[in-house]
Amino acid sequence: MRRIPTIRSLSLSGYQFVLGPEHSYGNARAMGFSPRSTLIEVETDEGVTGIGEAAGAPQVVREYLKSVQPYFIGKSIYDFPQIQSYLLNRMYHSGVQNSLTGCLGGIDVALLDAIGKTLDVRVCDLIGGCSREKIPVYASSGYFSDDRDNRFEDMLGKVKKGDFLGVKIKIGRGVASDVERVAATREILGEKPLLIVDMNAAYTGDVALQSIRAMASHDIHWVEEPLPPWDYRGYTELRQRSPVPLSAGEAHYTAQEFNRLIEGRCVDILQPSIPYTGGLREAQRIAFLAQLHNLRVAPHVWGSAIGLAVACHYGAALPPWPHTDHPAFPSFLEYDVGADNPLRDRMLKTPIVLEDSHVLLPQGPGLGIEIDRDAIEKYRVC
Repeated sequence: MRRIPTIRSLSLSGYQFVLGPEHSYGNARAMGFSPRSTLIEVETDEGVTGIGEAAGAPQVVREYLKSVQPYFIGKSIYDFPQIQSYLLNRMYHSGVQNSLTGCLGGIDVALLDAIGKTLDVRVCDLIGGCSREKIPVYASSGYFSDDRDNRFEDMLGKVKKGDFLGVKIKIGRGVASDVERVAATREILGEKPLLIVDMNAAYTGDVALQSIRAMASHDIHWVEEPLPPWDYRGYTELRQRSPVPLSAGEAHYTAQEFNRLIEGRCVDILQPSIPYTGGLREAQRIAFLAQLHNLRVAPHVWGSAIGLAVACHYGAALPPWPHTDHPAFPSFLEYDVGADNPLRDRMLKTPIVLEDSHVLLPQGPGLGIEIDRDAIEKYRVC
């Protein structure tokens, strides 16, 4: 029997791309997005390295990594589920909506990357097999913007020049504004693309319902995060009255919180953001729950190229349900085209390929990617 490798070290490096105020863009809640990436690297005692991305500010995740690192060093590269459960049980006072979960998510992906490289297989093969090597995508665009050279119309122009199954735009600043932005999107892009709107949890239930009803004639595919993540009852009540499907998940952590969304029949589409849920294996549990309850899954992806690569493997490993060969709508990924982001566009030595409304699954063992450290070094913060 082959000897099982153990974990020799865990390390962290953090990067952040800060936009000047004249280039700020954002959502209904805030402006001035500053994309960041917290990379966690594992090295085995055989010299194999794996990379993952943690959710949260790099400086905060770094402190969590210091606290959990002793529980991983010297353990088998296959022991993550055991250690994760032990730590969450031991540190239950901390809850899960924090960078502890984000840190564990980064470690989980890094270990899967290292295991894949050790066995010479892809991560998707490790987490369930590969059902597809081309994963459909929609464009995430149409942000609120203070940049005169990157206005709402300019962002949608990038979408029009690209090749996407649909587009998601930001709304949430009042019913009149929502209707105006949706109408403008249809004017620019036409009626064919699927149109998704994202309220970023900015509304109460009554205002969300008023906005949804006012926009419904524009054929909205789903309304994302109409309410704050803790308002489970509000989601249930809104879904019962909404003429448009609802989605949520990017601000929900672990399978337990998604189980609350499911049990309450709060949404129609689940959107796990893999770093925030606690990693790929936790996101798989969410997909299994969705399958049991016949709900769609559309992973939330935003920030860096690492997150996109991880989501590709997750999407590739999702089994088809309840259909077989002819889904009414595909399970597709989010592909950000809002503004310049070097952590998305220049982080990998071989960028992820967008082709015919799909991203191509990175090939090679593990995640199949290699970080271009030189290209992002100037954005390093820790």
